[in-house]
Amino acid sequence: MSLYRIAKFVSNGWEIYFHPQLFGTQYQELFDRVSSLREKLPEAEYKTHATVKLFAAITVAIETKISSDPKASSFTLTGALKRYGRLKKMGLPSRYRLFFRVFDTPLKAIVILWLGFPRKEGAKDDCYEVFTKMVEQGTFPNSLDELVPETDMTEDE
Repeated sequence: MSLYRIAKFVSNGWEIYFHPQLFGTQYQELFDRVSSLREKLPEAEYKTHATVKLFAAITVAIETKISSDPKASSFTLTGALKRYGRLKKMGLPSRYRLFFRVFDTPLKAIVILWLGFPRKEGAKDDCYEVFTKMVEQGTFPNSLDELVPETDMTEDE
């Protein structure tokens, strides 16, 4: 592992990474929308806006809920998804699921993979169906090194 691997942050002793193409993009887009709303809306309206509440719930979920015990049975998936976890409820709107992968050797790392929506059992766009297809297609490599590519740093950074 390179010295240039950069965690988004560390929480409860776990290095937290965002999947660069999937969740990293989702989180940045959500952050940008929240920032834009901050500039446009009055404070009271901003605080109650659904997008702002979603962003806050995701942030709390990652920083405290998942990292406090990422292998908790409440996060466990089965079958083809048994190597993955997902957070549901715990502050997230009811039809959202936050999927992640835990690596505990040689270091303690959690990779937040994808925010899935909607959850509608039996529908072909159900987030579990979509996530299962991503797993089957090899979207998520099995090693941390492949899943979260090393960051090329320059002296300017």
